[in-house]
Amino acid sequence: MSKKVSFVIPTKNEASTIGQVIGDIKKVCEENQIDIHEIVITDDSSDDTRKIASENGARIVVGGGKGLGTAMLKGLKSAARSNPDLIISIDADGQVDLNEIPVFIEAKDKEGADMVLGSRFKEKGLIDYHYRFINRFGTIVLSWILRRFTKLPLTDSHGGIRAVTPDVVRELELLGTHTYVQESIIDAAENGFKIVEIPSKWLKREHGKSRVVLSIPKYVFYTLPVLILRSGKHISYLFGAGVALILLAMLHVSIVLVQTKFSLPEMIERQSFVLFFVLLSTGANLFFFGVILELLAQVKRKN
Repeated sequence: MSKKVSFVIPTKNEASTIGQVIGDIKKVCEENQIDIHEIVITDDSSDDTRKIASENGARIVVGGGKGLGTAMLKGLKSAARSNPDLIISIDADGQVDLNEIPVFIEAKDKEGADMVLGSRFKEKGLIDYHYRFINRFGTIVLSWILRRFTKLPLTDSHGGIRAVTPDVVRELELLGTHTYVQESIIDAAENGFKIVEIPSKWLKREHGKSRVVLSIPKYVFYTLPVLILRSGKHISYLFGAGVALILLAMLHVSIVLVQTKFSLPEMIERQSFVLFFVLLSTGANLFFFGVILELLAQVKRKN
């Protein structure tokens, strides 16, 4: 394999694992004749992560302290500017089986893919530790959302390793600061890039705890609004609900007008205007909330 491959690793206080991860990447690449273009660490640490990574030959990009999504975007954009043939992003927590690196490169070439995703659930026995049911339920929900938005048969919502071409990264835009994993998939699908998903093993984390998915259900509720906004569904959802409530308000007051024979005192006695104004104001608020969200999304994309 003569491709020039850049590796991007997001880190936050991973001093206990980052040296091992970088060393293992180099070892796997050497054994499989993979040309390492560079290893980029995008970091928001307060420990010795940067020092250790730098000593092991990595280039450091400061994450900016705005969340994993922002850090990953900065790291990926920086890596793409050096024009590698392929960019592989890897979690720094030691749960990724780095022996899969050549598998992802091979899948990219064999399938002609622009993005190769790893799934723990495409086959049985890929998770090398106890995975809580509540977390599994969360990944099912997120995977379903991704399938709805991308029309792809995806089975996992956030694998720890993926391979993308520089073109995917150059076109990548994010709205959320923590939703990189899901947003990048939606973005690639929207831009017409070919996405494939392959089985990928997850190892038991030996040091620390995940700061990304300590509670998958909580993560789902945090992620869902951003993904709805990202997909543009907020327009149909909010606009549709707003218009429906406004029409319902008009229908309600029309029925009452007919029933009371246009008697204003009787309408007031029935308190008909209360329900009318509640429906009307709620519908208007939903409609204009959709407008505001769309304006904010456009501003974010331009920035």
